[in-house]
Amino acid sequence: MSLIEDLSRDKRVVLFALFLAAALICIGAFGLKYGLDLQGGSYLQLKLQGAMAQVDANPGSILQYQFATNSVERRGDSYIVTVPGSVDPALPSSLGYMNAEMAPLLNATKVTIPASPETIIINYLQKGLDADVKIVQFAPVIYEIRTDVTRESLDALLAPVGGKVPTGEDTFAEGLTPETVEDTKRVLDSKLNRLGLQDIRVRMMDNKYILIDLAGMDVASAQDVVGKPGKFEIRIQTEENQSMHVLYGDAVESVDIPRGDRSGQWGVPFTLSEGGAAAFQKAAIDTGAVKNPEAHHITMYLDKEPVFSAPLSPELASTLQKAPSRGLEARVGAGEQGSQEAKKLQIHLQEGALPVNVDIVGSGQVSAALGKRFKIQMVIAGLIALLAVAAMIYYRYRERRIVLPMLFTSLSEVAIMLGVWSLAKWQLDLASLAGIIMVIGTGVDQLVIITDEVIKGGEAAPASSERSIKERAAEAAEKAGIGKATAVTTSKVYLGRLSRAFAIILGAAATTAVAMIPLLYMGFGALTGFALIIIIGVALGTLVARPAYGRIIGYILSRS
Repeated sequence: MSLIEDLSRDKRVVLFALFLAAALICIGAFGLKYGLDLQGGSYLQLKLQGAMAQVDANPGSILQYQFATNSVERRGDSYIVTVPGSVDPALPSSLGYMNAEMAPLLNATKVTIPASPETIIINYLQKGLDADVKIVQFAPVIYEIRTDVTRESLDALLAPVGGKVPTGEDTFAEGLTPETVEDTKRVLDSKLNRLGLQDIRVRMMDNKYILIDLAGMDVASAQDVVGKPGKFEIRIQTEENQSMHVLYGDAVESVDIPRGDRSGQWGVPFTLSEGGAAAFQKAAIDTGAVKNPEAHHITMYLDKEPVFSAPLSPELASTLQKAPSRGLEARVGAGEQGSQEAKKLQIHLQEGALPVNVDIVGSGQVSAALGKRFKIQMVIAGLIALLAVAAMIYYRYRERRIVLPMLFTSLSEVAIMLGVWSLAKWQLDLASLAGIIMVIGTGVDQLVIITDEVIKGGEAAPASSERSIKERAAEAAEKAGIGKATAVTTSKVYLGRLSRAFAIILGAAATTAVAMIPLLYMGFGALTGFALIIIIGVALGTLVARPAYGRIIGYILSRS
C-alpha cells in the first residue's frame, strides 16, 4: 500500500487536511483584515464623563427648594407639596415629576408627587446637571452620574438644599459601571460601522477609557466622526428661547428606514416606549404645542447640538390631545438633500444615543506607507523564522524526509490560524503576527519531541551520529517486531512513545495557554491579538496538527 493511501485512511490525517482546506477557503472567501499598524490609520483615546457617588440629601428640602415653599409632607409613597398661589401646570413635569397631580386650594395649589426619596434626588441631580442619573447600588445607595462632575461641584449643587457628598474615599469615584462602559462601546462600534467605516476596533479600559482604532482614516477625520456620537435628547420649546426636556434616546424603541412620500418629502419613522409616548404627550399638552404647534418646536439634540427641529404636524397635534402616540415620524425635507438628512437622522435616532458624553484625551496616526512597511517586514521576519527552523531541523536530523513534513505542518498550522482569524473577521496587527512567529517556534519544538520519541524513545542522538535516520527507524520497527507501515503506527511500542511525547506536549501547551490568559485583559488590549493567536495556535496544534504529524512521521520513517 502506498504512503498516500495510508495517510488517506488515517482519520487524524484526514481531520488535519479538512481543517487546512477549510482555512484556505475562509481566507479566500473573506480575506484578511489588517489593523492600523499594518494598514495605516489613526487611533483615539476617549475618556467617559461620569462618576459614581453617594448623596446625603433630604427629599423634602429638595421639594421645598424646587417649588419655593415651606410646606412639604410625605404621605405613603407620595409627597404633598402645598404652594401659595397658583402653579404653572408645566412646572412639575419640567422638574421631572411626570405623574404629578395638581389641585387648587384656597389661595394655594396642592401638588401630589408619587415618588420615592431616591427619585426626588435623581430628578434634582438631573435637572441641575442636565445629565442622566441612575441608581447602581442600594444599601448604601450609589448614584451613577453620567456627566463630567467632581466631588466639589456636586457639593456645590447640593448646598442649596442642605445636601452633600458624605466624607470618605468610597463615597465618590470617577468612572462608570462596566455595564455603562460596555453600552457606550457597543453604540460607538455600531454607529461607526453604520457610517460606512470598516475595520473598526473599539476597546475598553478601567471603566473610564475607550480606545478606538480606525484603520485607513487620518486623525482629523477620526476626531470629527467619533466626536459626533453623543447623548441623544428630545426637547420641546416652551417660550421663545427656552425649552424643556422631554425624553432621552433610551425611550426610542425602534427606528425604521427613511422613506419618501409622493411629494418627495423624506421622513424617519420611529417608535417610542409607552413611558416615552406618555411623556411626549404630557409635554406637548402642558406646553400648549398641541394647540399652537408653530410656537413650540420639537427639537432633537445630539451632544447638546440640534440635529432636527420642527413643529408638530396638525394630524399629530390633534391625536395627542386625545391619547399618547408611540409611532412618530420626523420629516426632514425633500429631494436628494432630504434623503441624506434622513439617513443621518436615522443613525442619530438608532445608534446616536450614547449613555454618556466622551472627551478625546489622546490620538495618534500611522501613515499608510509605514503600515505597508511594517507588513512587509513582518512577512520577511516570518520567512526568516521558517528558514532558520528548517536549517536547525536539517542540522539535527540530516534527513529531508523529516524536514519537509515538519515545515509543511508548521505552514499548515499558520494557514489554519489565519483561517480562524479570517472567519472571525479579526484584525491582524503587529502583536498577532509576533504571536504567529512564536507559535511556529513552540510548534517545531513539539514536533521535535514527537520525532525523537518515534525514532529512539526520547534519547535524541547528535547530528553527527554514524547511523542514519532510516537505520534508527528500521531498528525501531525491528524491536517492535513489525516491518510494514500500517503495523508500525498501530504497535504498542510506537503508541507508547507517542503517548510519552504527548504527555510532555500537553503539559507545555496548557502552561502556555494559561500564561496567555492575563494578556487578554491587560491594558487597552494591545496584547490581545498576541495572546489570542497563541492560545488558538496551541489549541489547534495540540488537538489537530500534532496527532496528524505523529501519524505522518510514523508512516514515513517506517518505510525503508
